Amino acid sequence: MATSSDHDQALGLRRFFNISFRKLFVSKLLRLGVNSSIEVVESDGTQTSISLAELKNALDSSSSVADLTAASTLTAADSGKTLFLNSATEFATTLPAPAAGLRFRFVVKAAPASASYTVVTASSANVLIGGINELEVDTGDDGPYIADGDTITFVDGTAVVGDYVDLVSDGTSWYVSGQAKADGGITLTQAS
Repeated sequence: MATSSDHDQALGLRRFFNISFRKLFVSKLLRLGVNSSIEVVESDGTQTSISLAELKNALDSSSSVADLTAASTLTAADSGKTLFLNSATEFATTLPAPAAGLRFRFVVKAAPASASYTVVTASSANVLIGGINELEVDTGDDGPYIADGDTITFVDGTAVVGDYVDLVSDGTSWYVSGQAKADGGITLTQAS
C-alpha cells in the first residue's frame, strides 16, 4: 500500500523531470543517452528537433568538407558543406529542393579539362537567382546574372582551380554568388 510520503516522492520526481530551465549551467558533464535529441522552440512556436548524431556532424568541422568525384544528388543533411569538385571526368551535382537555410559552397579543386562540372536544381526547377563576379576585367563583359536559372556550369577549359559558387536558399529559391578568374569561367543558364 502506497503511503503519502511515497506519493510526495513520486510527485517530486515528476516535477524534477518536467521542470524547465531558463538557464542551464553544467560545470563538468551533461550526459545524454544514445537516442537523445534536442528540441528547440522558436519565439513563433515552431519546433525543430536535432538528434545528437546530427549535432555532432554539424559541430565536426571535418564533416563540413568533402571531395566530389562523381555525379551525386545532395540532401538537406549535406547543408553547410564546402564541396570540392575534384575529378578527371567532370560530372553533374543535383541540389535538393529549396528549403530555408540550406547552403552549399562548390569549389573547383581539379580544373575541368574534358567536360564541364554542372550544378543543377532538383526537377530542373528554374529557381536560381544571382550572379558571378569575374576577376578578368579587360573586356566590357559583365559577370553572368540570372533570375530564373536551373544550371550552374564550371566551364571546361575556362574554369580554374579556386573558382567557386555559394548557394543559400530562402525556402523558395537558391541565391547564387561566386567568383571566376576568367571571363565565362562560370555560367548561369536555364536549360529547361
